[in-house]
Amino acid sequence: MAETIALISRKGGSGKTTTAQIMSAGFTSKGAKVLCIDLDGQASLTHIMGADPTGKSIIDVFTNKGNITDAIQHTQTGDIIAANSGLDLADMRLTGQGREMLLKKALESVKRDYNLILLDTVGAFGVLTLNALAVANGVILPAQADILSLNALKDSYDLIQSARENVNTGLKIYGVLLTRFNSRANISRDLLAMFEQAAQVMNTRVFNSKIRDSVAVKEAQAMQTDLLKHKPKNNAAQDYSAFIAELDGIIKAEA
Repeated sequence: MAETIALISRKGGSGKTTTAQIMSAGFTSKGAKVLCIDLDGQASLTHIMGADPTGKSIIDVFTNKGNITDAIQHTQTGDIIAANSGLDLADMRLTGQGREMLLKKALESVKRDYNLILLDTVGAFGVLTLNALAVANGVILPAQADILSLNALKDSYDLIQSARENVNTGLKIYGVLLTRFNSRANISRDLLAMFEQAAQVMNTRVFNSKIRDSVAVKEAQAMQTDLLKHKPKNNAAQDYSAFIAELDGIIKAEA
């Protein structure tokens, strides 16, 4: 049965989509069968994974304009259900009773085909993010090591708590992943302590692995390629490799 993980961030620039793509590539390279679902109408994950944005998206599945199997595309770094602009109108188009459970129902027929399902969510919380939280086993909270991201973390936690109360009592928070982290900067070290305090309140962790900033990330995305293979010795690639190994250990320990 697939482990289903939602990546949630209220603040843009957190590295959420980058993390989803690199996680998919990393777990795929380890032999896992991975499915990504792009739930953001900007379709950034769709682009960097080299998928076709004109194909069926999850909104087509929700509105009975296609089945989920037909919406799945295969790429070198994992399978993906691509996003398109129709997702931007999801809150207006999906209004029926039980609309928050549409993704859970759609995944029933394919989740046994995968080891890992990654849900890249939109920054503006709405019905698509709620669908992600309704079906996920756990959540990863990517965040830049800055005060605005720290403040936005509370919004994400409030949404997770609401999801726990209403649609998914067993929802876990795997941890906070700090991105664009500079361990040599005093402010980063100070903020790390603050993030750790916030994580403790949420009964979770800040991952030991912190992701350093690197232009190689954007280079790999522009080439629609796998950073971990493109420049495996790069700082960010090494950090993401460590994060994937850390997360894999946590998932297996909590299974």
